[in-house]
Amino acid sequence: MTELNAVLKSWEERLVAVRDECDHLHGALLKVAKEMGETEAAVKQSFRAVDKAGERR
Repeated sequence: MTELNAVLKSWEERLVAVRDECDHLHGALLKVAKEMGETEAAVKQSFRAVDKAGERR
């Protein structure tokens, strides 16, 4: 029974570590997605400015 408790404790520790890593990744991935969305919007805006400048010629 002692061996089973040791295995159980080991797996619980691993699962806690995985959960913590997932929590960290969740925040990091949300930050990256927000930054990429902002970059995409800025690029689209810059293309609109170029298109408008080309129309004036």
